[in-house]
Parts: sequence; structure tokens; C-alpha cells
Amino acid sequence: MPTAELNGTGIYYREAGGGPPCLVMHGGLGVDHSFLAGLDMLGDALQLIYYDHRGNGRSGRPPVETLTFAQLAGDADALRAHLGHERIAVLGHSIGGAIALEYALRYPERVSHLILVCTAPRFGVADPAGAERLARKGMTPEMAEAFAQAGASDAALRRYVELAGPLYFHAFEAARYREMIAGVVYDAAALVRGFQIAADWEVLPRLAALRTPTLLVAGGDDAITPPGESETLRRHIRGAELVVLPRSGHFPWVEQPEDFTVAVRHWLSKVRHHPF
Repeated sequence: MPTAELNGTGIYYREAGGGPPCLVMHGGLGVDHSFLAGLDMLGDALQLIYYDHRGNGRSGRPPVETLTFAQLAGDADALRAHLGHERIAVLGHSIGGAIALEYALRYPERVSHLILVCTAPRFGVADPAGAERLARKGMTPEMAEAFAQAGASDAALRRYVELAGPLYFHAFEAARYREMIAGVVYDAAALVRGFQIAADWEVLPRLAALRTPTLLVAGGDDAITPPGESETLRRHIRGAELVVLPRSGHFPWVEQPEDFTVAVRHWLSKVRHHPF
């Protein structure tokens, strides 16, 4: 798979499908694009360009302090230019959705369409209901301890991801989850840095300036970024549409693949008059 030398580091990427180009931004941080491979089912509607953020996955390891929202957005635009696209759609999942929003706000002339999946307008604010949601999902003391230690080493992050799968699904299937995470490359330093940059990230005051056609997709049973977060984004983004898939957790394209695909395709058909 190719690696592009951009902004002082290597950015690993993989292309799938055809149609208008779409950057695919993974969440985490500390993991990679492997979680998103199931989105290949959109490959006849979009040319999916998966990539690993700097400091993550198979991309380079520049100083961890260079992982900022501004730099991550800059890397996305550099990859767009490297691939020769004048404008590009963006699909971001979880904190990848935050990076997608930063990119659209910082480079509005370059982003044609936004698809934000299970994301939120802020990540560093304490959520009093979060512990209750996770308890309902069956969070164990072992999972909680693994989360507390996840930033200590790559092996500790791997252990948390392997243990915590049930927290991220409406109906957890162990075999399916093992397949999802089989190829993940872990980086605990990127995880810790992700928490640091998310701590004071808040996008709501800036969203009035956003003019990019936007689709929000939420899992109705997402304990990590509950659908109310997507509803808040919908209210603040002019013309945004929200689809809530009720039998999904944090990975709706995995749990309701047909419904997810239909929702994205339907939306793309409605906004086709906004040129890519």
C-alpha cells in the first residue's frame, strides 16, 4: 500500500472503489483505519481513500506534539492535493468526525461533502450519564482497569480494545469483532495525545460558518457517542440531515450495513446538485 511523504511525515493510505473521491478518517486516536474496512460496501458510490493519521497505524511517527487538530486537517488537505483532487468528500468516524469538521472549517473550498458517523461536537466534557450507559453495556472492573492503563503501552492499548468490544455494540458478536480488529496497529502515545487535544476541543461556536452539505449517522444504542450528540450537531449545521440507526452501537455500518448503505446512498443522491 502507498505512503505519501507529506508535512514532514509519511501518510499511509489505501484506495477502494470508484466514484467521487472521499477521504475516510478513523477515530481513536491510537488505532488505525482497519476498523473502517467494512465501509468498502460504499465503493460503488464513492472512491474511498482510507488513511492513517500521523502517529497512528502504518503512518510515520513524527514528534507526538505535532498531533494537533490544525495539523491533522493540514495532513488531510496535503493528501487531497497529493492525489490530485480539487475537492473531496470526507467521512469521519468518532473523533475522526472531529478531524473532518476541522478540515471542512479550515479548508471550506476543498471539502465538497461531509459524512459524520457517531461523532460529537466536543469530547473533553465530562458526561454524567456515560458511566451509566457503559454499566448497562456490561462494563466490568477488568474493562475499567484496562481503560485506565491503555495509555501505558501499545500492549496495554491492545488489551483494552480486545476486552472492551461489548461496550461498542448493540448486539456484540465476538467473532465479528475479532475480525474487525485483527489488523489494527496500536500506538499508546497517540491515544494519550488524542485525549490531550480533545480536552479543550469545542466546535459548536464555529459551526455557523459551515456551508458543506452534511449527513450525520448515529447509532441509537451508542454508549460512546450517544445519538443526542449528533442531534446537537444537526441543530447547529445548516441543512444537515441526521439518520439514527436504532439497532446499532458505535459501528452502525457493521450492525446495520444495509440500512447504513441505503441512508448514505439516498443522501448522496439528494445532494448530487452540489458538485464534488
